Amino acid sequence: MKKQVETIFALLFLVGSIAVASRAQTSGGTQLRASIPFQFNVGNQTMPAGDYTVQQINPASDRCTLRLRSKDGRSVALIQMNNVLGRASENPRLVFNRYGREYYFSQAWTSGDTTGWQAPKSKAERSTRPELARATETVALTIR
Repeated sequence: MKKQVETIFALLFLVGSIAVASRAQTSGGTQLRASIPFQFNVGNQTMPAGDYTVQQINPASDRCTLRLRSKDGRSVALIQMNNVLGRASENPRLVFNRYGREYYFSQAWTSGDTTGWQAPKSKAERSTRPELARATETVALTIR
């Protein structure tokens, strides 16, 4: 009888632990969906054009980490972001810096928030040829 009670408590503990872990996995922070019509760079990774989910994976932290994941799951990038202040917008948006034909992920904004997230410039973006750096274009995609 004592062994059965111990087994039941062990099973309850295991089920409770699994429930807490699965809750932690699903209760992420901000999640956005975007259709990005061009190939782009995130950190040191090149991502193909396509549909992406952008999700904050550490909402309890003071340093935001975003995960950009393609709809098919083949392309995934993690990037630690810095907070940036700006104007509140009705719609969430992703911002990219364009140098010639190269796009670099730069910022993410949620709707109605004056605080967004900014990606640090990667080594590749910092080493962009000076003549292209002067012709930088900012591309903002409104997302759903």
